Amino acid sequence: MPKWFITPLQTVVTLFLFVEVSAVAGLALFPPVSLWLWVEPQLTAGPVKVLLLCMLGALGYFLYGMCLIPVVAVARWVTFSLGTGLGKYPYISFRGYQWASYNALILIVRFSFINWIRATPFNVLFYRLMGMTVGARTQINTAVVADCNLITIGEDTVIGGDVTLIAHAVEGPNLVTARVKIGSRVTVGLMAVVMPGCEIGDGAILAANAVLKKGTIIGPGEIWGGVPAKRIGTRGEKNAETTQPVG
Repeated sequence: MPKWFITPLQTVVTLFLFVEVSAVAGLALFPPVSLWLWVEPQLTAGPVKVLLLCMLGALGYFLYGMCLIPVVAVARWVTFSLGTGLGKYPYISFRGYQWASYNALILIVRFSFINWIRATPFNVLFYRLMGMTVGARTQINTAVVADCNLITIGEDTVIGGDVTLIAHAVEGPNLVTARVKIGSRVTVGLMAVVMPGCEIGDGAILAANAVLKKGTIIGPGEIWGGVPAKRIGTRGEKNAETTQPVG
């Protein structure tokens, strides 16, 4: 592909994604807007009506968010954005478009609603619907997640506030993806970063604000921290830094 064509192509794809996002958001807005249009004529004009409509508008926002989760899950199949492909491929390619479309669907929920459902079963449900494997009783208190279909998290794990979980990197003209595997009974501290290809063993701890470089493997029960993260102990050691804020 000639280089001069890349920017116009990106522009066209971006505009197409705007249309796609508008369609998805519009479908999710249909139930709350319909509810508003049905209720509004039933109310008698006056201060009480204004108050009730204000409350209904706020409720409509939450109804929108709960509708958005299944709509986005269906949209990934309708638009053939089933998930980020595993491996290395050009950013400007059909697989690159699938990556962009898939993650755009995740971003709709991330930027318009997900902060209200962090660390709740609805958050986990959304990530599962987008392809993530999540074990029982796991808590995910972050919205900074991409490439859900390449992420696996075990049981009884805690992902702290504003942790970054990402399974792709842009290297020159290519997208490079690798699976992220987090075991059971793991604690990932507040605002830690987990990059593509990382594996965290059962019972391990990643300290708050730590940055785990691409392809890093943490053994079971190990404690890692720092930038870049390094092993600083093992669970059960007297001097191990076992207490970490998770948010």
